[in-house]
Amino acid sequence: MTAPVKRTQYTDSDLTVYDVIESDADMAQEILAGADHARLAAEKCEAMSDRLEALYSKILDLKVPGLLAGMVVRLIEKAETVKNRAEAVAETLPRASEAIAAAGQKAAAEDKHVADAVKDAGHVAPAKREYHEE
Repeated sequence: MTAPVKRTQYTDSDLTVYDVIESDADMAQEILAGADHARLAAEKCEAMSDRLEALYSKILDLKVPGLLAGMVVRLIEKAETVKNRAEAVAETLPRASEAIAAAGQKAAAEDKHVADAVKDAGHVAPAKREYHEE
């Protein structure tokens, strides 16, 4: 059974520009942490490949019959595939982090002054008018 899909669309003005700016900064940091995690995964795959290659050599030296040698070769190939994908993710995630951070900075530069003025006037959001709901 799959988990229900979480809706991300908000029907009221619970979110403010402050929330957007803060979440963009947090998300940029989380994305960079994901890049670090991907680099670590690539390193672990490299270490696993080295161990599997040593195991493969030992299997050949011992002349182990059966399918074990072929299975180890497939595991080495899969580890290399995972390593390559993790390295690609680690390489591209910093650009995503920069894009999110830039979006937050742009929101701060363009919209924060209006939100500050609304907040200084004692409001959370602009006045509710019927033309906003059309």
